[in-house]
Amino acid sequence: MYVHIDCNNFFVSCELVSRPELRGTPVVVANNNDNNGGIILALNQEAKAVGLQRGNPIFQVKQLIEQQHVTVIDVHHHLYHDISGHIMEEVKKTEMVLDFVQYSVDEFFGYMPEDDPALLREYLQQLKDLILRKTQIPVSCGAGETYTLAKTATYFAKHYPGYKGICIMPADKRERALSQVAVKDIWGIGRRSIKQISIAGVKTALDYSRQPEAWVNRLFGVTGLRTWKELNGTPAITIASHEKQKSIMYSRTFAHMTSSKAVLLRELSNYASSASRKLREQKALCRSVTLFLATNRHRLDLAQYHADDTVKMNVPTDDSTQIIGAINLLLDRIYKENYQYKQAGVILGDLIHADSIQLDMFSDNQIDEQVRQKRLMKAIDGINQRFGRNQIHFAIQGDEADTSEQPAGFMRPHKVEDEK
Repeated sequence: MYVHIDCNNFFVSCELVSRPELRGTPVVVANNNDNNGGIILALNQEAKAVGLQRGNPIFQVKQLIEQQHVTVIDVHHHLYHDISGHIMEEVKKTEMVLDFVQYSVDEFFGYMPEDDPALLREYLQQLKDLILRKTQIPVSCGAGETYTLAKTATYFAKHYPGYKGICIMPADKRERALSQVAVKDIWGIGRRSIKQISIAGVKTALDYSRQPEAWVNRLFGVTGLRTWKELNGTPAITIASHEKQKSIMYSRTFAHMTSSKAVLLRELSNYASSASRKLREQKALCRSVTLFLATNRHRLDLAQYHADDTVKMNVPTDDSTQIIGAINLLLDRIYKENYQYKQAGVILGDLIHADSIQLDMFSDNQIDEQVRQKRLMKAIDGINQRFGRNQIHFAIQGDEADTSEQPAGFMRPHKVEDEK
């Protein structure tokens, strides 16, 4: 059966690893700032119980937060990617799950060649316990005949305490389970489709699965048809190609700390260039760029500082010049002098396929400019592929041989990909 592993309240769970004294108290993670801007991105069950919801603007619920003694923690994307990678490593080492892939920063899919529900539950319990023991992150697990049914099973594991975090959905239980899942909760059904489906009187996942194949294909095309097949127990989705990735991260924990903004800009520009090249390789575009910086949390004798910030791109892009420009802007925003930085990274987020781009109709020269830039990027990639990495690069990236302002042991980046 196909299996799905979903981290519970992931951002908050990651933060509680280093702040265990907050367990059992209401905690939210937000892209907060000193002026109470931003929104709640994640929250634990205790925070939900006092009336908070994901997406709440901080300023609107400030009074409730104060009254209920809710702890607000700033978001740390680099931490979540690191822990997600750790989960991947631990599960892969067990060799219990075939084709194990990371769908997003807090979700994973795989396959177990076992149909017996009792054995599957036992194996998933072992994985659940292993992940909690190794990473301190609680997870919920589901298993079914397809990826969609496995994810639906996880929905029950998360929402019904009786399952104790694990739900197996064999073929003989499928229809009963789907009759209890609302259309809006079906994985793969977009918001735009829900209205059309509701007009047709389709209210549950079971209703949708019983519609004629031709009707589904006519209204919702290939994507809707794949979901329909999966709900009926026929595998139709390949995770590797269903959607590429939600994000790409390039980061580095430096061998030696640095306080130099020039060094950070040079290295971050290299990260951005590498991430941009990866975007182009998979024919994807990013809609957001995030930069993060962190000091060495193990050096308690030094002043501590960590920050990240994000910019939304006006038009989705894979253009290195635009992405490096965004990094330059973000570094100006969050860099602070007199801190010794140990880690830095770039995250390209909200990825879409390159064919999905919609150009700004009010920009007369946008199409020509897009074509020129794509030709430039293609030429650079081609030359570097033929003659070696970074044979052609942007001046801001510096020279591989240039060690000015660069402490001994300063390393080039590695990549951490959040695969769909």
